[in-house]
Amino acid sequence: MQGAKNLTTKEVARICGVSDATVKRWAEAGILRAERTNGGHRRFRAEEVARFQRESGLGLKQTGAAQSILKTVSARVSRKFQSESALFQALVAGREEETTSVLINAFLQGESLAEIFDREICPTMTRVGELWFEGRLSVAHEHLATRTVLSSVQKLQAVVPVAKSNGKLAMCCTIEGDFHELPAHLVQILLESSGWEVLNFGAHTPLFALAEEVVEHKPDLICISAAIMPDVDRAARDFRSFLADIGKTNTAIVLGGRGFTDEYAHKRFDANLIVKTFSELAEFAASLS
Repeated sequence: MQGAKNLTTKEVARICGVSDATVKRWAEAGILRAERTNGGHRRFRAEEVARFQRESGLGLKQTGAAQSILKTVSARVSRKFQSESALFQALVAGREEETTSVLINAFLQGESLAEIFDREICPTMTRVGELWFEGRLSVAHEHLATRTVLSSVQKLQAVVPVAKSNGKLAMCCTIEGDFHELPAHLVQILLESSGWEVLNFGAHTPLFALAEEVVEHKPDLICISAAIMPDVDRAARDFRSFLADIGKTNTAIVLGGRGFTDEYAHKRFDANLIVKTFSELAEFAASLS
């Protein structure tokens, strides 16, 4: 999806955390400008909703007495990681509303889901992983960042228009030994936004188990992610067995993540495509629709 979109009353209500009736009252009062379709339905320009949300502060969580505690925690995180991006600080502090606002505003300004994943989420989570590996970020904060971005992405999905089904089925998972669940969720959301039906088997999925599902359901596309791959040679053997188990099918197979794009690993996996970005995946999936 390219370019800013016009939003329905229901979509604006979700973004602002209010009822449909409230949005209608705003429109009638002229404080939130709307246009009318030929059928008389209200439509709101994305940039107008973004302006209104920024100026009104809608969507910000009100936490009452606990707010001062959360502010203290956030301030400590900000001081510790002040050289990092605002999104990074929001994630490791568990500031879900702030994270959600960043993602939704990017969408309202015309970025596609693939662009948001590639430009906002992936670089930030990669940085989280780097600092955890260096021992500068605790595993608790790494987990908090993951849970925060997962929740925020689900809220982002709620404002993306439901696409007409293209009649295609995709399966996605993370390779056995990799417990990073975020990539498979992003793949699911990206494909569903283009009309795919998706079965997401999540993290740490053995390929022999995936093969059984492929044989039974005959998907049009399989997406397998690997952020890490402790034993490349074993994984390559398992993948060859997986290909043998599913037999000759018309199923396209896409592999992604640092585990597969490593030069040593890249040569050992026979797939239709090994991608580095979600934009590449989106383009390939569109060619199958």
